[in-house]
Amino acid sequence: MKKKALGLLILLVIYLLAAVIGIFAYIGFNKLGLNDYLAILLADVIATIFVWITGVILKTASTYDPYWSLQTLVIYTCLLVKYNNWNIGTILLLIAIFVYSFRLTLNFIIGFDSLNYIDWRYRMLKEKTGKLYQVVNLLGICMFPTLVVYACSLPAIKYATITEFHILDIIGVIIVLLGVLIEFIADGQMKKFIKVRSGRHEVINIGLWNYSRHPNYLGEISIWYGVAFTLILARFNYWYFMIGAFINLLMFLIISIPMEERHLKEYKENYEDYLNSTHMLLILPKRKK
Repeated sequence: MKKKALGLLILLVIYLLAAVIGIFAYIGFNKLGLNDYLAILLADVIATIFVWITGVILKTASTYDPYWSLQTLVIYTCLLVKYNNWNIGTILLLIAIFVYSFRLTLNFIIGFDSLNYIDWRYRMLKEKTGKLYQVVNLLGICMFPTLVVYACSLPAIKYATITEFHILDIIGVIIVLLGVLIEFIADGQMKKFIKVRSGRHEVINIGLWNYSRHPNYLGEISIWYGVAFTLILARFNYWYFMIGAFINLLMFLIISIPMEERHLKEYKENYEDYLNSTHMLLILPKRKK
């Protein structure tokens, strides 16, 4: 318990410093004449590098884990303060993003035991890359997710400057909250299953997981499309702000899901049957054999 408390305290200090560094970097880049999009991107990259450096010092990649769940909340809140743009739409989106960030961060805190914890993906990358691991750590584990979430946050960055609320904006906010709800239910069902399963070899077959192999990823994907829809549904001339949500979808389809399923097939019995009978993302009835 002491290791957990100390680890969380260290992470809190790291993230407060990262926020301060990022905000001052953003202000500096703004004074140099850079627009918001580029200034935020560079400040985001600098804050990510700082978090990576602390991980190198502490000999763990897990210092980055809460970063992407807090990234959009910090950026969007700072922009609303800067522009003093508090209307129904911007406040509703802020609440939705806060709920998303709070749930993910709380989920991390509950599962966190100490700074010694290393995700299996990080361990696998460390074994495969050897001396190049810290380069992979910076570019793959830290910077790549930062850039993806930044791209996903672009609609929120633009929406922070929108002064007129449209009733269609609520649809996007609702989709964000539904995505959070799906993640919350899926995570709860997974935790319940882990408590009652006979061993790691057993495949989950309860709740949403009985109809979708990755309902938690479905929730995450829905959240970023919801953020984009909040801006775009009533202002379709900004359709290109969808690029972040699309990149995020591709990341899950091409990288995250295949990597995880290869890993699961190594030790779970009948996982091939689960793959053949259960849809990857959509929550739909089982496929017939």
